[in-house]
Amino acid sequence: MNNNSTELEELLNQGYRYALALTKDEDQAFDLVQDSYVKIVENKTPIQLGYLIKTIRNKFIDHQRRNKVKLKWLVRRNRPSTIQQPKSVEPNLEKMLALLSQRNREILILSVVQGYTAREIGQLMDIPRGTVLSILKRTKEKLKVQLSERKGIL
Repeated sequence: MNNNSTELEELLNQGYRYALALTKDEDQAFDLVQDSYVKIVENKTPIQLGYLIKTIRNKFIDHQRRNKVKLKWLVRRNRPSTIQQPKSVEPNLEKMLALLSQRNREILILSVVQGYTAREIGQLMDIPRGTVLSILKRTKEKLKVQLSERKGIL
C-alpha cells in the first residue's frame, strides 16, 4: 500500500506542478488538482498522468471561461508540506516564462518539465503535432535570446 500511496503522491505532485504552470497561483493550482482528482475518482476512471493532466487542463479552461478574468501571478513562500517543489529556477527564467502566452508556456512545461512528446501534447491540447513543434521551437529560441540579452546586461 505504501508503494501505491507514494505513486499517487508523485502523480498528484506532477499534476500540481502542471496546474501551477497554468494558473500561476498556488491555491488555484491546488484546487484544480483536488477537483480533478475527485472527478477521476467519481468517474471510477483509472488514475493515470495523461488523464489527470487533461482533466486539470479542461477544468482550468472551464474556470477561465466562467470568470473571464486574467489570472494574476502570486508568489508565496509557504507551500503545502506534502507537495515537492521543483528545484529553484533562475529568477530571470521565471520572469521570462511569466511573459509567455498561456498556450506557449503550457506547451513548454508539458514538453520540458513533464516529458511529453509533441504528439502527446498535440493529443492533450487538440492541436496538430506540427503546431506543437513549431511553438516549442519559437518559444525556446525566444527564451534563449532573452536569456543571452539579460546575461549580457548583467
